[in-house]
Amino acid sequence: MMPFKHVLTGDSTLADWEARRCREHALTILVRQQLPRPLAPRIHVVDARRGELELAADAGAVAAMLRQRATDLLAALRRQGWEFTGIRVRVQVRSDVGPPPKALVNQPDRSSLQSLGALARRLPRGPLKTALERFLRRAG
Repeated sequence: MMPFKHVLTGDSTLADWEARRCREHALTILVRQQLPRPLAPRIHVVDARRGELELAADAGAVAAMLRQRATDLLAALRRQGWEFTGIRVRVQVRSDVGPPPKALVNQPDRSSLQSLGALARRLPRGPLKTALERFLRRAG
């Protein structure tokens, strides 16, 4: 049995792919550090083998914002020792996104409903009492 790491480094093609993956991952981390937090996870390096860095954004608006920051990003990468002549940005919408998560409904427990019921009985007639009674009818 051979460890998987040795399999990757033993074959020249797999070793080249692994080196490319590591390089692009390192560049992705550096690029994301230079971007605002909401923007950073929506961008990744696609190709860094040529003189031009190719980035992918998951939406057109994100790509436009990235294009505006391209010169600053190139300067920051140069300071880190990475030399690129330019940055190409393309939109690559991911299709692996599943349906939006269902909203979790927080159901009140019986003791909370009982204390709210007692409060509703003590309140004088008005909008608060009406709203509380309506809530208790729907919850119970």
